[in-house]
Amino acid sequence: MKAYEYLEHTADMGLLVRGKNLSELLRNAAQGLFETIAVVDTVDEIESIKIHLTAESVEELFVRWLDELIFRHETEEIFFKRADIQQCSVTEVSATIYGESVNFDKHEVYTEIKSVTYHQLEVLQKADGSWHAQVIFDL
Repeated sequence: MKAYEYLEHTADMGLLVRGKNLSELLRNAAQGLFETIAVVDTVDEIESIKIHLTAESVEELFVRWLDELIFRHETEEIFFKRADIQQCSVTEVSATIYGESVNFDKHEVYTEIKSVTYHQLEVLQKADGSWHAQVIFDL
C-alpha cells in the first residue's frame, strides 16, 4: 500500500493519503506535502519545530495540521523533510517537524502551495481500523 499518491485536479493538486492508524495518516500527509513543495533528498534535518494542535473534528485536525505545516514553511522559510508524530487522537496532535532553512542554491523546489481546501475533503476510518484521506491544495 502506497503512503500517498497524487490526484489529478483542475488547476490545483490533491493527495490521496493512507495510514494504518491516524498517526501514520498525518505523517504520510505531511510527507506528501513536503515532497510536493521540494525535493526532500536535498533537505537536511538541521532544525526542528514542535507543533501542538487541537480541533473539533478529525477533518478539522487534518486541515489544521497541513495548514500549520504550510504556514511554518512560509513564515520561517524552512523546507521540511520529516514529521514525527508523538501523540495523536481524532481531535489533537503533537509532533516535531524537521528540516532546514531555505537555500535555493541547495534545494530543488517543485511548487508553492498556498493553502489546504475543504473541497472534496475526506478523512475516513475504514472497517479494518486503517485511515484514508483525500485533500486538495490551492496552488
